[in-house]
Amino acid sequence: MRLRSPTLSPLSVLVAAGLAAGSAPAFAAGADAPANTVVSSSNVAASTLDAVVVTGSRTSNRTVKNSSTPIDVISAEDLASTGQANLLEALQRSLPSLSQIGGYQSDQESLIRGYQLRNLSPGYTLVLVNGKRRNASAYVSGANGGGYPGHAWADLALIPVSAIDRIEVLRDGASAVYGSDAITGVINVILKSQAQGGDVSVESGQSIDGDGSRTSVRANIGLPWGQDGFINLSGESTRQHHAIRTRRYIDGYLSYPAVDADGNLVALRPNNQLPAGATPNPAEAGRDAEANTILSSPSYALRSFALNAAHGIGEDAQFYATATASDRTAQAIQNFRLPATIFGTYNAPSVLNVWPDGFLPVLETKEQQYTGTAGIKGQWGGWDYDASLTGNRNTVRTYTRDSANFSLDYPGAPTDFYDGKLDYQQGIANLDLRRGFDVAAFASPLEVSAGAEYQHERYERGAGQWESYTGFGAAAFVGYSTADAVEATRNSKAVYAGAATNVTSRWYLDAAARWEDHSDFGSVSTGRLTTRFDFTDTFGIRATVSNGFHAPSLGAQFYQATGSCPCGTTLVAQVSSPAALALGATPLQPEKANNYSLGVTWDPSPALHVALDAYQIDIRGQLGQSSQIGYNAQDPERITDNSGTVLSAAQKNTIDALLGTAGISILSGDAFYASYFTNVGDTRTRGLELTVEANQETGWGKLRWSYAANVGRTTIREVRDIPEVLQGLPNINLLTRSSEYALRFRTPAYTQVAGLGWQNGRWRSNVDFTYYGPIKRLNNGVEYKQPPVLVTNLSGSVELGSGWSAALGINNAFDKRTRKVPEHARSASDVASIETTWDTGDVLSTIGTFWYGRVNYRF
Repeated sequence: MRLRSPTLSPLSVLVAAGLAAGSAPAFAAGADAPANTVVSSSNVAASTLDAVVVTGSRTSNRTVKNSSTPIDVISAEDLASTGQANLLEALQRSLPSLSQIGGYQSDQESLIRGYQLRNLSPGYTLVLVNGKRRNASAYVSGANGGGYPGHAWADLALIPVSAIDRIEVLRDGASAVYGSDAITGVINVILKSQAQGGDVSVESGQSIDGDGSRTSVRANIGLPWGQDGFINLSGESTRQHHAIRTRRYIDGYLSYPAVDADGNLVALRPNNQLPAGATPNPAEAGRDAEANTILSSPSYALRSFALNAAHGIGEDAQFYATATASDRTAQAIQNFRLPATIFGTYNAPSVLNVWPDGFLPVLETKEQQYTGTAGIKGQWGGWDYDASLTGNRNTVRTYTRDSANFSLDYPGAPTDFYDGKLDYQQGIANLDLRRGFDVAAFASPLEVSAGAEYQHERYERGAGQWESYTGFGAAAFVGYSTADAVEATRNSKAVYAGAATNVTSRWYLDAAARWEDHSDFGSVSTGRLTTRFDFTDTFGIRATVSNGFHAPSLGAQFYQATGSCPCGTTLVAQVSSPAALALGATPLQPEKANNYSLGVTWDPSPALHVALDAYQIDIRGQLGQSSQIGYNAQDPERITDNSGTVLSAAQKNTIDALLGTAGISILSGDAFYASYFTNVGDTRTRGLELTVEANQETGWGKLRWSYAANVGRTTIREVRDIPEVLQGLPNINLLTRSSEYALRFRTPAYTQVAGLGWQNGRWRSNVDFTYYGPIKRLNNGVEYKQPPVLVTNLSGSVELGSGWSAALGINNAFDKRTRKVPEHARSASDVASIETTWDTGDVLSTIGTFWYGRVNYRF
């Protein structure tokens, strides 16, 4: 029997949280604790409202309460109390403005997960570690149905939670401060810096179905380094197993090739229907209706390490260094290859001899991530300076396990394939300067900042073994071919300046400007003006206007992928290749943005904080992917394009002429389609964000209330014209209906997060709710909506004494799971083959309720 959670409207959740917060008397739970103090992982987290924040401004005296931009601070204990496997999942539980992508995942994107801040691409969110840029993944979205064509993002799941002191999330554009990628905001990971003590924890749990088990071991220790330094070390190991969920075939759906009157195997008809004069294969009696387990959650083994250290140099300088290293091996189950498909679609009897009952391929990635920064900061000539060198590298090697290449003869051909590697390296040299000047006209010193930065990038895509890409390639994931392999580099340089002051005791003003020049696409200038005015000691208004940009990554500029199947050959052509240029491609340009935000803050007591912010983000030149251009000549009497539209002789000749200039010809009986990355159009995203935090002390314990909500909407303002050379062809566009839905409706219309923490002596507990609003979906060309859903999480802990503590928790207590696609929106092939079509774009996962326990020792 499964418990069912009550149905709450978004208004009722908002009102309940607001009334609870408004009734809280003044109480500041640990507000004066030092920032690097480590509290029990299940503690009622101390208020972070008075914490000095270092993200989004080069000044040094702003807090969450008086910041001129919306900033969230999530403490180490907040992260641990979620009971999540990694940083990405923990942040999703804490911030309604940040959502982990539920759907639109390609094969690799199920392992290298993206996230959305303010409902936009993860490529628009910059990730920092101790204020220094962390690199994006070597993986670029685009192949196999990737959701963000041409975009790459930093993988938050690779950062060890045990190393984190706090997370600062800036929800506003900051390209003028940090450069490319900071269109929607910045996630700054601040590492622990204590010079003594530490902790060790072991956490383990599994799903309510008894699978998907996960065990994490985390450790941290602080050591003194001389009289004024520290070395802080952290390590983490997590093993997550598959939570198996089947895609069950309907009764009567044929899995094996049929048998004709002479006893020979014959191919099935479309949707695996029995051909005339044939009988079902006797093997059907023993078929496994639950053989397809592609809906199962990925499994992985992750090991990560972090170092944070500093040591004084004389009286006015300090050496510092940070480093993180991660190694992850992850597997994602792919679609089951039926015997009927092996025999009929691919005509591969030798493969069927090896796998008479079909086979289940598994995609595996082996990923290494390394980051390191070393620098010196101090004072010289009245200026504060910070000079640093940063090196980042991400390498992803991909394998297809337990699979076959239908073009090869078996036995003897490989069943495991090395598909190739992606490698991205980044080196950064940075100098920051800051000084305060007393100006009589201003109420506080004028803080002037300036700096310069140089960046070198290198990208490589290396070919896999030849069996992984020759012919049809490895089933489930075709390897990178030698024709698609590439090495590329670029350099960029930047200078920037800023100034901030309190013009009056109540009016704060901060301005920043930045100029960057890239060796491939040229220069970009950005600026930002942010201000805050406090009408009273408890009520203030804040506003920001800025422009920003997202540079096209090297991986996007040099992306190329070739695939082949019985339906033909598909090519995602490098944008500067002869094939792409022949089809009207132009060099990729930076995606540029204008950001506007306006907000109010209200602090009626030291224990209550309320903030409401409205924002608008206009993005020009959004990256996307062109239509598939080519035709199917497998039936010489009926030449069709990728949409199945019959082409006229003139249209066919146009395509032949265009591809011919690139040396490509489509032979009779063949099919070929090409596409490329391109800037497709302009979007506008508008939204509202509300945050409420309150602390309360009662006779039966201390309480911390929190509530946050995000409402956002993206619209398409303009779609670029298709290239002139393609305008005479049918079904050519830069933004299909499915692409529009992927761009606009990945996240719910609104998201709300509410929580209550309680502490009384050595006992602590937390309950939090995430209320996902309706989410619009498109399947088989049919639009539908998934209704709102409430997810509830519970946890509690107890201090056992002598440094020991224990915790128990239940995530998704009422077992909310991935929901069904309505019957009217299912495709004919799905209806003919499987019992249920699950909404892989849902915000819910397939795992359901997950319980866990944790033992922690602090010393």
